[in-house]
Formats: sequence, structure tokens, C-alpha cells
Amino acid sequence: MHKKIGEIVSSTLTSTSMNLFKMQVALSNTQSQLKMERISALSKDTMIKSLEDLVIKIGYDPSDTKVYKEVIEKKYLDIVALKK
Repeated sequence: MHKKIGEIVSSTLTSTSMNLFKMQVALSNTQSQLKMERISALSKDTMIKSLEDLVIKIGYDPSDTKVYKEVIEKKYLDIVALKK
């Protein structure tokens, strides 16, 4: 009788420990994902700000291809920076 109760308690504790571990892993994964989303949002905000600054600096003229080339170069540099 005592042996069965001990096995039941041990099984319950093991199950609870495994559930706790799984929850800790899930929480850690969620925190990592949230951190990456914050970094991505900050990167997008920075890119938007730099593009706004570029448009202000150069001026907006739809026929000016220089602006398009600079925007494409800036986008390329941002992509390279994100990959690092």
C-alpha cells in the first residue's frame, strides 16, 4: 500500500516537473521571439527615419533617378546590417 502511494506521488512529481520544464522552455522561446520582434521593429523605424532624412536632404522629384539609386543603396546596406 505504502509503495503504491509512493509511486503515485513520485509519478505526480515527475509529471509536474516535466510540465514546469516545458513551460520554462516555451517562456524562453516566447521571450526570444519578442526580443527579435522588438529588434525588427526598431530596425524598421530606423530605416524609415533614414529614408525620410534622405528624401528631405535630396528633395522629392519623381524624375530624379539619383534619389532612387540612393534609396536602393540604403536599403541594401540595411539588409546587409540585418544579416549580421
